[in-house]
Amino acid sequence: MEKTSSKSVCSIMLKEHDKIKNILEEFEKQNNQNNLFNAREVFEKFKWNLEKHFFIEEKIIFNVYQIESQEDDEDIETLLKDHKDILFLIKNIEESLSKDKILLSEPAELKQIIDAHVIFENESFYPRLDEELTEEQKQMIIERTEEETIK
Repeated sequence: MEKTSSKSVCSIMLKEHDKIKNILEEFEKQNNQNNLFNAREVFEKFKWNLEKHFFIEEKIIFNVYQIESQEDDEDIETLLKDHKDILFLIKNIEESLSKDKILLSEPAELKQIIDAHVIFENESFYPRLDEELTEEQKQMIIERTEEETIK
């Protein structure tokens, strides 16, 4: 018997996006207050959550979708490029923080790229997945996304 989920991929990932954006806003706040110790701590939390999110997308969601659609997808290529650009900015921010530098434009640039990425995923990509994937595939994605991490 197939289990029907009341959740959608879109709603689960929207929750993930909100969590990541909230951590980034906290980082910006700490950075703007010149609180380097807290900024570094919050940035590590942000980075970890973002990398986990990218892992879920790249290793689970994109793979399931590509198997289902049986073709290369331009949207996935765009999203992967966004991931690469975001990770490049994160590396630059990390290097600046390791040198005890307060960041000026990088957090705003990172936020801008992430916002555009999230809008595309929330308004286009994830609703399409909810339409095209089977309940079983969606349930697997949702379960993997909600899994607790090793502490």
